[in-house]
Amino acid sequence: MKKEFLSYLNSQLEQNKNLLAMNSISEEDKSMLQAAVDSLTETIAAVDAMEDSTEVLDELKTTVEELQSSLTAVKEKINQDTKKETTPEMENIENTYLTSSNAIHDFAQTIRKSKSVEEFNKNWQAVLAENGITIAEGSEEAYLPAPVKDRIQDAFDRENAWLSKLRWTGSKRFYARYNDATDLDSENVRAKGHKKGDTKAVQTFQLSAKLIEPQMIYKIAQLDNQTIFETDQDLVNYVIDELVNQISAEIRRCVLVGDGRANDSDYKVNKIISIASHTTTDGLVTVSTETANGFLIDDMRAAVDSIKNDNGREILVFMSKADLRTLSRIQSSETSSPVYMAKEQVAEQIGENVTIVTTDMLGADFKAIGFIADAYYMVGQNVTSLGITNWEDYFKNMQNYRGELMIGGDLVDLKSAFVLKANA
Repeated sequence: MKKEFLSYLNSQLEQNKNLLAMNSISEEDKSMLQAAVDSLTETIAAVDAMEDSTEVLDELKTTVEELQSSLTAVKEKINQDTKKETTPEMENIENTYLTSSNAIHDFAQTIRKSKSVEEFNKNWQAVLAENGITIAEGSEEAYLPAPVKDRIQDAFDRENAWLSKLRWTGSKRFYARYNDATDLDSENVRAKGHKKGDTKAVQTFQLSAKLIEPQMIYKIAQLDNQTIFETDQDLVNYVIDELVNQISAEIRRCVLVGDGRANDSDYKVNKIISIASHTTTDGLVTVSTETANGFLIDDMRAAVDSIKNDNGREILVFMSKADLRTLSRIQSSETSSPVYMAKEQVAEQIGENVTIVTTDMLGADFKAIGFIADAYYMVGQNVTSLGITNWEDYFKNMQNYRGELMIGGDLVDLKSAFVLKANA
């Protein structure tokens, strides 16, 4: 009891010292804060001198009630004076705890003792509240320790830079209506000049609707209880790297070629619609097949040219490492030694604003898949807001760490992608 109470008191003392250092509060408020700081300092010294026994519980309870009443009065007065406006200084106070080593320790302990997402959220909000940070009701913002947030972002960026280029809408669901006319340059579709006295021609719409919804995607990592991590940070780092990398790899696979599972599989990811699922040319995707004579560079150029990209947006083109080497090889004669162009030079040969990404996910069925990066819409949670929970299987002596998020995605913009199939 004494140890926990001292930790609480020191946390409150640090927060009030930070408030006292603010330039935006009045002299009257500063005087009240200084009195609170002095009272806290005296209380900490008195508690520290107490014996750690059950006899001091009543005394601590009375001290806590008096202290909380005093601190509440101080903070209410400051809130009234500032009209509850959030300032950079106030935000820095909230961040004081989240950037501390205590936050990492508390976060790791919360993971260990939480058996579900709901329980983790409840436990973590309680920890934040103890340290003066309150999450507004209905808010979806994640208040994570700074090193945890940075580690999730690093794990996401390390292998998945192209995922961040997709259009993350921030919506829970996205309802898109679009004209699916295959010829966007036809007279029926184009805007027109008007001659006075003539009847205005009405555009012909072939209106389609697409609803993008999320589903839960999860990954469970299992650790033997005998596995020892030297620090809480080591444990958190391992769990984050394992869960983020596996989930983001699944998302990459689903965007390009789908998850490969049968439609009736219990584990099917069916809310992230792959580019490769377009098996014939439609309003969104052009589908072609590699020529039999091996003119791969010409096939790639034609495929990229099929994308409607008047605004010069970035086009991501995915291919195997072997095919990239084929495209980059230059040999002036049969007897000369070959040289190889850089990936960026090959991209320039294929088309404007092209970024080549090598991948092993295409398999033997596809030569390349390409699309305008921000024409693919993602809804639900971003991977960097991954939720992490833990539960234990005592009979197996194992700890199970689960990462999960709600996410979905689909291509939306017309003529924004291509699929180049391998010649059979």
